[in-house]
Amino acid sequence: MTAASGALHSPVVPMGAVRLVAPLAALHAAMFAYDLRHPERFLNGDRALERIEVMRGFAQSNDLSGYLASHGIVGDWLPHALLYLAGGQYLVIAVQVVLALLSVVWVLQIARRLGLDERAASAAACLYALLPHTLVFPHELSSEGLFVPLVVLAFRLGANGAGGLALGLATLIRPLTVLWPFVVFRRTFVVMALAPLLLWMSFMFAVTGEFSMGRSGHDLGNNLYFRMQRMASELPKAERPPERGPGETKATLGEYAGFVAAHPVLAAKHSARDLGVLTAKSGIERVVIDYLDFYPESRRELQDGESGWRAQVEQRGVAAALLEVFRQQPGLIISSAIGAALFLVFMALAAYGAYSRVRSREWLLLAAFVVYIFASAQVVDAAHSRHRAPAEFALCILAVAGWLALRRRGEKHVR
Repeated sequence: MTAASGALHSPVVPMGAVRLVAPLAALHAAMFAYDLRHPERFLNGDRALERIEVMRGFAQSNDLSGYLASHGIVGDWLPHALLYLAGGQYLVIAVQVVLALLSVVWVLQIARRLGLDERAASAAACLYALLPHTLVFPHELSSEGLFVPLVVLAFRLGANGAGGLALGLATLIRPLTVLWPFVVFRRTFVVMALAPLLLWMSFMFAVTGEFSMGRSGHDLGNNLYFRMQRMASELPKAERPPERGPGETKATLGEYAGFVAAHPVLAAKHSARDLGVLTAKSGIERVVIDYLDFYPESRRELQDGESGWRAQVEQRGVAAALLEVFRQQPGLIISSAIGAALFLVFMALAAYGAYSRVRSREWLLLAAFVVYIFASAQVVDAAHSRHRAPAEFALCILAVAGWLALRRRGEKHVR
C-alpha cells in the first residue's frame, strides 16, 4: 500500500513512537520557553504581520460573512484567528507544535508502510523532525504550521475519504495541492479532497456573485502578475508589461501564458532560479534570521520582495548578490553555504532513492508528489525554500531509501 493510496494496516509499536517523539517534544518545550522570552519572533514568519491584522480585524467585525468573503481564501487566516482568539499566540504555537510532533509519527508510519524497517523509518522521521522548516514553522504565525501537517496526515491516511478530507482541508489553507487528487485518481479521495474548496467557493458565490477562492494580495492572479514583472525586469522598459496600480496587480492565466510564449528564455531563466532555490536552499535562514534573529538589521532588507536577496540574484547574478551579502553578514553566508552543501547531499540521496524504487507504484507516487510541489512553484512570483516544505517529508523518506540503496550497492561491490 502506498502512503497516497491506502490505509495503514500495521501501526507502529507505541514505544517506538514514544522514543522518537520524547526528545523532540523536549526540544520544542525548550523552544517554547524561548518563545515566552521573545514573543516578537512569532511575527517573523512570512506574511505574519499581514495575517495578524486580518485576524484582529475579524475579532472586531460586525459583518461576519462580508469579512470572510473579502480576505482571500479562508484557511489562510481563519484557523489561526480562532486559535488566537481562544488563547493568544501561545495557544497557536502549542497546537502547531503538537501537529508537528504528530507529523513526525505519521512520517514514521508512512515509511514503515512503504517497506522500510523500523530503524530506517525512524531515521527518516528524525531527519524530517530536524529540518529547519519543521523546527521553526510551529513557532511562527505561518500557514505552513497547519498546512504541512495536514498534507502529511493525508498521506498517512491514504487515498480514502479520510485522506481526501485531510488534503481538502490543507488545500483550503494553501490551494497549491488542489490538483494532486487527480494524480492519485481515486474517486472517493478526489470527491472528499475537493469538497472543502467547493463549499468555500459556493459560499463566495452566494456572498459576492463570484465562484472563486477569494481575492487577496497573494492569490493566483497577483502571483502571476508579479512573476511576469520579475521576468520582464531584464527587458528594456518600453517592452515590459505595463505596471498596474494598487488593487489591480492581477494577471490572468492567458496573459501569463502569452508573456511566457513571447519570452521563453526569460521564463526558463526564472524557472531555473526557482529550481535552484528549491534544490539547494536548506531553510537554515529561517532559524538564524527569523527565529534566533541573529541579524535584525538585515532581516527586512534581505526579505524585501523588490530589493532583497532574491531580487539581487535576479538583477545582478548569484555570485555578485551573495558576495554583497557576505561583505555585510559573512556569518549568514557561511551558515547558508554549509546548509546548502548538506542539503544538496540530501537531495542527491532523495533522487537516488526515487530512482532505486522507480518500479514500485507506491514509491513512484511519493516521488511524483515532490515533483508536483516543485512544479507548483511556477505559479508564485518567486520560489523560496518554504515552498518546498510540504514535500520535505517525502524527500526524507526517499533520502533514507537512497542511502540504503547505496549501502547495498557498496556491499555488492565488496563481495
